[in-house]
Amino acid sequence: MGDHKGFTVVLRGYDTDEVDALVERVHEAAASTDGALRAAVRAELTQPTLSVRLRGYDRIAVDDYLRRAVDRLA
Repeated sequence: MGDHKGFTVVLRGYDTDEVDALVERVHEAAASTDGALRAAVRAELTQPTLSVRLRGYDRIAVDDYLRRAVDRLA
């Protein structure tokens, strides 16, 4: 699904721990044949609740990654 560790850390961005956990769920769902799991993660990605923190991941890059992940989990 892409190398999320390539996200740039910026002054005010998404909480890195929250993004890392969400990306891990994306990887698990992508590797799964369970349609319900894939659908649940896909739904979570359409309206993620990510906190903005100092020294977090670039929001634009994360949002772009999540949009692509939704398409791949379809």
